[in-house]
Amino acid sequence: MNKWQALGTVGVAGSQGTRLDLWRRHRLWFVAESGYLIDGFEHRPGVHPWQGEHLGKWLHAATLAWRMTGDERLAAALHDNVERLLATQLGDGYLGTYAGDATFVARPENVTVADPHDDTDVANAKRRGIGWDTWTHRYNLYGLLTYERFFPNEAVVDACRRMADLLIEVYGGGGADLTNYGTRKGISATTLLESIVMLHERTHDAKYLDFAEHIVERMEANPALRLMSSLLKGGGVVHPGEGKGYQLMANLLGYLGLYRCTGKSEYLRTAVNGWTEIREKHLLVTGGPWTRHTDYNGNRECFARTEDFDPGEVSVEGCCDATWIQLCLHLFEVLGESKYLDAAETTLYNSLHGHQHPDGIQWCYFTAPNETKPRYGDTIHCCASSMPRAMEMQAAHLAGEIDGHLAIGTLAPCSVALSEAFGGGALSVESDFPADPTTEIRFEPQSGRTYTCEFRLPAGVKLHRVAVNGEKAAIALNRRGFYELRRRWDRGDVLAIEAESTLRAHTQVGEHGRWVAFTKGSIALAQQVSSAPDDEPFDGRQPEEALAMLEQSADGSIRIGDTGIALMPYHLACTDDSGPRTYFRCG
Repeated sequence: MNKWQALGTVGVAGSQGTRLDLWRRHRLWFVAESGYLIDGFEHRPGVHPWQGEHLGKWLHAATLAWRMTGDERLAAALHDNVERLLATQLGDGYLGTYAGDATFVARPENVTVADPHDDTDVANAKRRGIGWDTWTHRYNLYGLLTYERFFPNEAVVDACRRMADLLIEVYGGGGADLTNYGTRKGISATTLLESIVMLHERTHDAKYLDFAEHIVERMEANPALRLMSSLLKGGGVVHPGEGKGYQLMANLLGYLGLYRCTGKSEYLRTAVNGWTEIREKHLLVTGGPWTRHTDYNGNRECFARTEDFDPGEVSVEGCCDATWIQLCLHLFEVLGESKYLDAAETTLYNSLHGHQHPDGIQWCYFTAPNETKPRYGDTIHCCASSMPRAMEMQAAHLAGEIDGHLAIGTLAPCSVALSEAFGGGALSVESDFPADPTTEIRFEPQSGRTYTCEFRLPAGVKLHRVAVNGEKAAIALNRRGFYELRRRWDRGDVLAIEAESTLRAHTQVGEHGRWVAFTKGSIALAQQVSSAPDDEPFDGRQPEEALAMLEQSADGSIRIGDTGIALMPYHLACTDDSGPRTYFRCG
């Protein structure tokens, strides 16, 4: 197992930094000051079945923001919310937003729901008795444990223990079946897996690891779930838990955590196989995991078969973007392979940024690759609470130490603190990425050191030349997909990377046809539209013919031959008055 240790990101510039700043200056405080985060706990019952998730998600994202910024006002808000949350914990450990007769303790299993159902319908959820109470505890554990990692506090750990102990009392061996609670055959409830593993990692208490593996046993005993055995046997992600995208990937995070704790290869293979299946069959060119409502699943948030792809009918849920990025980053931590950072970066710069409104407040719950206008809003919903978490996690994975090497995982402009192993001090990455991948990495250590430095080229980028202090350097591509060179690095050294973003065509076959989409480097391209187009510039043409029709101007703009159709970065096509046309019908 590789031991990835992130180096502290001091600052992020460029488009990634701009987007981070929008969240930190606007949405973070909009939510924090709304009262909605804590109201459901202090005044039970809450007003929404899954109101309780938002505080845990906010604690996660805001804590990571504080780690980079050191913002004292933010620290005070974090402390206040944690103190108020812990004050609402009941004597038995319960820390949710439900009335006493509706908690998971009072109703540990649902009224049976045999057929696919739409769990996004709040009134329907209440009528059916479908609970999101364990879901709230999953995010309370996640948020509190993240907070406590940077603000050590045994009272926080004790509160997490008491929550978990109550869950074990209700759902442990001989208790109720967790997969009979919540939605999608229990796959929403079993997302507890990752949070319970986190608690074990913090406390080293074996009973929490035992409970985590008990959850896996219950999943495998449920014919409608069986995520691990399905993926280990070459199955897909459409059937388990009705293919609910967000929750399925959250469960994969739990399996990956179990591998970290146990070293059992079947857990790692489950996560890797799931990641591979999603990447190969369920990702848009934007990096967004696409889903679609069909007659064999419950709603538009579920993975669908590839033959049901249609760019005007599929959706990308913001929570799927966020959880996919998390899965990519955690797999990278374990395996160190560049493909995981490639995938996370593609999703961040395209799909996720397309969900975020430039006012810093509004987000989309869903986007689509072909739509005339995204539906932005300031509602506090699950996706708007999830996506900042992925943004902050990505910002914390820009550079690190792996296998004793200094690994630079981005060409985006940023500054990173160097550990003592690399001489202390800092390094800075200077570029105009993603517009131009040519980059200079400047080393400013407190003292020189000899070590291997490795860097990653983003997806779709072609390397031309590498130089150190103006002299061409010999490099090698290692087994993990990073370029590396070993030398002594001193203050003032400059690693120059000359590279080029290439144009590529991507083909997708689906319902009623075949489509082509384009990228330049890691950036997805789209036509900006305000009404449904009636022209098909590539109809009857092969994808390679379509690619040959693209014309690049000296200013970097791209047009489709003499059609007058201009292509721009996908996320920039998403505005209040326009949307993207990312996929074009082809022969």
